[in-house]
Amino acid sequence: MGLFSVIGNWINSLFNKAKAFIQKAWSLLGPFAKEVLSETAQEFLDSSKTLLLDAVQYVAQQGFPSSEAKRKAFTDYMALKAKDEWKDLKESEQDLLRQIALSIWKKATEQNK
Repeated sequence: MGLFSVIGNWINSLFNKAKAFIQKAWSLLGPFAKEVLSETAQEFLDSSKTLLLDAVQYVAQQGFPSSEAKRKAFTDYMALKAKDEWKDLKESEQDLLRQIALSIWKKATEQNK
């Protein structure tokens, strides 16, 4: 087995572990979401899990200096990509979804280090 094959298998293993963790975290979130989110926000969560994580990853890669700048960048990204669906949510629901996605992303990337 060549070096590139070993490295490829290692990267694939890390990706699969992160993916499995993310899927498990989203599934555990279901009952909680039903209790605290409106029906509109629950539907958005069900259809936009990947988009939420993409937004978190995008913001993390930008290196913004403050939490406020990160929050604004996340909101702008979601407004651009999800359009009216994102704007239909209450600000508190947007914040909660951002925090949940951020927590899942951090935990998944932390486990792969």
